[in-house]
Amino acid sequence: MEKDTILIVDDENLTRRALISGIRWEELGIGKILEAGSAAKAKELLLSEKIDLALIDIEMPGESGLDLLKWIRENLSETLPCSFLTCHASFNYAQNAIRYGSFDYLLKPVNYEEVENLILRMVGRTRQVRENQEISEYGRQWLQEKEQEGKKYEKTAASTEEIVDEMVVYIRAHLSEKMSLSELAHDAGLNQNYFNKVFKERTGETVNQFIIKEKMALAARLLREGKLKSYAIAESLGYDNYANFVNMFKKIYGMSPNAYSEENK
Repeated sequence: MEKDTILIVDDENLTRRALISGIRWEELGIGKILEAGSAAKAKELLLSEKIDLALIDIEMPGESGLDLLKWIRENLSETLPCSFLTCHASFNYAQNAIRYGSFDYLLKPVNYEEVENLILRMVGRTRQVRENQEISEYGRQWLQEKEQEGKKYEKTAASTEEIVDEMVVYIRAHLSEKMSLSELAHDAGLNQNYFNKVFKERTGETVNQFIIKEKMALAARLLREGKLKSYAIAESLGYDNYANFVNMFKKIYGMSPNAYSEENK
């Protein structure tokens, strides 16, 4: 599995050295460690390197860690997991950390075990974001293919068949989300029962049957590619309950996701 890159931002060289030498980075899924002694240097690295998560000291000469996180959120990323390290348990610091989307907030001197638990949770967040982006990218690619084929749908002046076709496109582009018959019917501007009826006439399946089939087809594709674990695929497809995902997959493919993955290696 791809290793992540972490950025450690702290004006105290001894603190950076202690973290770099004291944490079991490889075991936590970190393959590369970058460091900066100021917010200015951190910005240079953030713009030039692919960084997956960051540990940031709040109190530094010049721009503070809070200033740096604000810059990250406004100019770089709304989802990059960033956690703060500080010597002071200030309510104002904590309030601003939350305001700018800090992942967590630890007080110095930090315990290595506590930091490792934090890093493990941050790595989990980066991978979840990455998986969701892959699912979204699949939807965008599918839409682009259909657009290249010249299929255009105008909902305002469309027949019921064209509305169903448009909703099929919508469903395939939003497989990472939870979708319901009532919500889709509302978006289509049709009565729920009537929408389900014309959808089945057009596709041969009810709305819920079609959603499940498409989600499982995408799950099968991702399992064949072997980049994601089955539980991660389940989460990315909107399944909070892994057992439900496994049951749905078995109904379509006659075996569990793990068995399917092994068979298609």
